[in-house]
Amino acid sequence: MYPFNTPSSILRNRWYIAAFSNEISREPMERRLLGIPVALYRRENGAPVAMYGRCPHRYFPLAQGKVRGDALVCGYHGFEFQADGKCSSIPSQGTGANFCQPTYEIVERGPLCWIWMGDPEKSDQGLIPPYADFGLDQPGWRYSSANYFHLKGRSQLLIDNLMDLTHLPYVHYHIAGGDAMRTPAMIDEERPISYRVSRTGKVPFTTFHELVFGPEARFEGLSDFLSLTDYYGPEFIRTSLPITTAINGDNHVPPALGTLNILHGITPETENTTHYFGFATRNFRLDSQGLDAFQLESDCKIRQQDVNAIEAVEHGLDEASARQRELLVRADAPAVKVRRKIEALLRAEQEAPRAA
Repeated sequence: MYPFNTPSSILRNRWYIAAFSNEISREPMERRLLGIPVALYRRENGAPVAMYGRCPHRYFPLAQGKVRGDALVCGYHGFEFQADGKCSSIPSQGTGANFCQPTYEIVERGPLCWIWMGDPEKSDQGLIPPYADFGLDQPGWRYSSANYFHLKGRSQLLIDNLMDLTHLPYVHYHIAGGDAMRTPAMIDEERPISYRVSRTGKVPFTTFHELVFGPEARFEGLSDFLSLTDYYGPEFIRTSLPITTAINGDNHVPPALGTLNILHGITPETENTTHYFGFATRNFRLDSQGLDAFQLESDCKIRQQDVNAIEAVEHGLDEASARQRELLVRADAPAVKVRRKIEALLRAEQEAPRAA
């Protein structure tokens, strides 16, 4: 399946965002994750539960039932499943059953709930993307702009989009200063926790700067900027607004010109659809609700533009890729490296059962 030569493009041995924490409550909800319907709810103590979302009796959606204590009760015939999946009650016969409904490990960290749907023996919570690296739940940083998009396109198209930012002046043409991303200088590096791409260039103080950093951060002349992209895995990518590293050659940059990270949670729904979770972190203007509001509006507009572009690509993609070889250029180098990383993981994961 484009762009991979594997039966499936979905990696399973990863921690994916299942939901924002505030989405999961005592009212069960269903979300299809990695092609599987999953019922999500909370125990009485508030801990999240993730359970296979179809009742084994007549395959009724369990999320259309209700929570009783820590158990999920099917809304069709009243079968009751405890949080560990154990079938504890079948009302029509007054007993339980020697049956366990599949459940999935789910971990709540700050505003996010992460789910592991792969091999349970390979689960390691240390593989969850490192919050400290991008300012989430860290002192001196603010979390904001939580948003969600249902993307009618395969997850790899979103990863490709985030690894190649030369689309910015075209797809996001409304952003002042975006032309600086047409031909930025670019270097990449393998870090222990991510594959990083650093883009540098020069830009003046723009209207976008003023909206983000405030008029008090204004400078004259040109600033040197650093734009970071960190690929932590197919499930999570950080991009950043241009980070000012010098002004007119002076590397003493006011703290007001801080760092704003744009975070991207990428969870396959199916082979061709994706849950796209977005939010931001910043280390300046920590109490500004006005900036929160602007950032949310701006972020949603930008992400919607990306969604529109990706969905346009997805439509007819299989036919187009079969008919014409993809033309790759220098700017695609980071995306191609990431594709190779993912394909190697896919091959290892999908060939392992046959090797065994």
